[in-house]
Amino acid sequence: MLDTFKSHKMKKIVLSATAIIAFAFNGSAQAPDLMFENWGDAAPPFVTIDDPIGWASLNTLTALGTDTSVTQETIAPNQGLVSAKIQTVKVFGASIPNPYTTGNIDTAGILVMGKINAFPTPGLTYGKPMTGRPATLAFTCKYSPMPGDSAFVLAYLTRYFAGSRDTIAWGKYETGATTTTFAANSLTMNYDPAFSTVVADTMLVFASSSVYSHPGAKIGSTFYLDAMSWSGYNGINDISKPSSISIFPNPATNNISFTSKVNADAVEVLDITGRKVGEFSMIGNAVTIQTASFTSGMYIYNVLNEKKEVINRGKFEVTK
Repeated sequence: MLDTFKSHKMKKIVLSATAIIAFAFNGSAQAPDLMFENWGDAAPPFVTIDDPIGWASLNTLTALGTDTSVTQETIAPNQGLVSAKIQTVKVFGASIPNPYTTGNIDTAGILVMGKINAFPTPGLTYGKPMTGRPATLAFTCKYSPMPGDSAFVLAYLTRYFAGSRDTIAWGKYETGATTTTFAANSLTMNYDPAFSTVVADTMLVFASSSVYSHPGAKIGSTFYLDAMSWSGYNGINDISKPSSISIFPNPATNNISFTSKVNADAVEVLDITGRKVGEFSMIGNAVTIQTASFTSGMYIYNVLNEKKEVINRGKFEVTK
């Protein structure tokens, strides 16, 4: 199902719509709500039906005759007060190219991490910023399919570099089974070996109540989703240039100094989960980083040149 997406350049699903999309705006610049507790207008002032904050759906098209496809499940949510309920509906007012086969999708139930844009080009912007190399995406879900249908969750991690955005990892969860109660599930991120030294800068998640890789999407299939969280860490390979960088002291307590024998612009520091702690400019190929506020543990460093390319990498430890 994901074969179409496994190239370095991620294929995008483009939503081309008529007037309502041209004026639609989703104030989802905030970080996406992975617990689905916070919702806001899908496209004020034209559409007052809500989407989860940081997510976009087909709800923008309700003004053109499409039924509401994503709603709040408050009667029996999994965690907190709200879960997301995604339902497959007949689509009016938009042309959605099928990413798997030829033709367009006219029956859909989709929730996408991103936002609806009005300018400069109407449509969807996919993805939200993140830093890391997580191993899994966990979530809870239940599914009520129409015969022959199936639901899925797709996740991508990407990195923008040298004028292009590359997919460094992807993962898929799919089910066609009817489940009446929420169950814990997860998908494993598959990292492209070509990007074994790359840390993602953007996450993208699709959730759908219907399958599109072959005929079978059915109006009425309903997928409930809640409690998403990234976890684990997929290790990165060290660059074997031990003589080009020196660090002292290691382990560090209050500070640690980096000196490069080749031209370097900055040192990027990540914690062991891949979360970016900071980026520290080098002057004269050297920098001292204060570590007194760091939590005890192992850290990864990337030495960057002026093009933000990683020219050296390694680990250091902070002890108290």
